[in-house]
Amino acid sequence: MRKRTLSACRLLLLAVVFLFWGQVASQAKTVGILMTGDIPYYHAIHQALLDEMSAYFSEHNIEVVLQTPLPNPMSWTNAARKLKALGSEVIVTYGLPATLATMKEVGGTPIIFAGVYSPETMNIGGDNTTGISSTLSLQVVLKKLGDIAKLSNIGIVYNKTEKDSIIQAKEVKNFEQELGFKTVLLNISGELEGNKIAGLDALILTSCSAGMCKPHLPQIVDLARKSKVPTVALISGAESMVVLTFSAAAQEQGVQTAGMLRKVLAGENPDNLPVQNPAQVELIVNLKEAQGMGITIPAGVLDSATKVIE
Repeated sequence: MRKRTLSACRLLLLAVVFLFWGQVASQAKTVGILMTGDIPYYHAIHQALLDEMSAYFSEHNIEVVLQTPLPNPMSWTNAARKLKALGSEVIVTYGLPATLATMKEVGGTPIIFAGVYSPETMNIGGDNTTGISSTLSLQVVLKKLGDIAKLSNIGIVYNKTEKDSIIQAKEVKNFEQELGFKTVLLNISGELEGNKIAGLDALILTSCSAGMCKPHLPQIVDLARKSKVPTVALISGAESMVVLTFSAAAQEQGVQTAGMLRKVLAGENPDNLPVQNPAQVELIVNLKEAQGMGITIPAGVLDSATKVIE
């Protein structure tokens, strides 16, 4: 009789344990992350976020689902739909194109973005969406560029299908009269017009250099190098090839995104979290690249750099 009682107690205890763990599993939350694949800047942001959040995810039984679509509209849309179908509590997005696609597809799911250039221009913020922008002062960029090259004819590499790339190109053009230069727009959604690069004083690579323009980047940089045209990138990831790189610090982007994600998972409405502006902007100077083209980098520019590649 006693043995039967003990066996019954053990079975009851096992049933309670299984029931408990079943309830815990059913309470697991999912965080979706949409990161355009093969873009070093987004990888750096993502790693900074994971460094901040991995322990939190584990402690709170949160599953992270990462989508890494190709840099094209259909891939971004499909990735956003998958994250919605999985029932993501929150979706984190990196970059403007991925953020816009997600906003269009996921309805009322909270979205937290990072690495988005000029979000206010695209009315991003509010409506269950918040994050941190990667906006740069292009006036500062152009003044630094003017320290190493004359500013008469500036080429701008952009892609007409990437809205952040278009925004940056327009912002540069807005300084034409004030700083006394003309711009040459090089749209890399079609055939590369390499002959236009030779007559430039400088070449600005917009954020498309990390996205849809990336396959053309080595050819673009090589043409500029042969013509001794200094190159400037507006997103990190190609600093080994270009003379100057300006970029909102990926570490700060990831850390601030993690802080907002933590608050939203705890129940905070994203509308109560204002979109943040970057406090840390990196300037990377590739001295080796500059010297190879016979370009002198003034001491003032070197002193203001966060990193110098020699």
